[in-house]
Amino acid sequence: MKYSVILPSLLADYPGAATKKEQKLVRAIQSVLNQSFQDFELIVIADGCDATRFIVDRLSANDTRIIPAAVSRTGLWSNKARNMGIAIAKGDYIIYLDNDDQYGPDHLKIITEELEKNSNPDWVYSDDWMRHGDKWINRKTDTSQYGRCGTSNICHARRLNLTWDKDGYGHDYHFIQQLRKFENNCQIAAAQYYVCHIHGAYEI
Repeated sequence: MKYSVILPSLLADYPGAATKKEQKLVRAIQSVLNQSFQDFELIVIADGCDATRFIVDRLSANDTRIIPAAVSRTGLWSNKARNMGIAIAKGDYIIYLDNDDQYGPDHLKIITEELEKNSNPDWVYSDDWMRHGDKWINRKTDTSQYGRCGTSNICHARRLNLTWDKDGYGHDYHFIQQLRKFENNCQIAAAQYYVCHIHGAYEI
């Protein structure tokens, strides 16, 4: 299997949370299932969230690509859910999706082509896309700078045996600094990760 897509989900109210969270979780899941490249599993981790479990149990009943998992709630932006996903992942590469964002239909296809072109490095990173008025614009990433990189930008080999060692806001930056220790990496062409919600700014 090529990819394990890890999607943690908490459908609760908290500061900066998206609206219409249930619908956006279904949108995120469907954006993975509709990929043009189909060699993946989708691990959806209910982060202490019964609403997520209900939705995922319903969707996974007839689709073996969806792997339900659950952890007990420990706090906002916990590392526990992603570590659970990594622990049960079977894909050669691990990639992430937030429950209020979505993939374009060729997201995994683009990454696959770039991995093969670059001899399957330990990890890769790319720009993502964010909404600006009625258009999607390319958002540049910089893995060395806090606030300029996140789970939307990375794909890493499971063989690295990394786990998320920090929790709290900004834990994605700390994880990426672990990745940066592996020098067999490269920036690839922008894939199709669409950031649909930024705290305090906008959401779609």
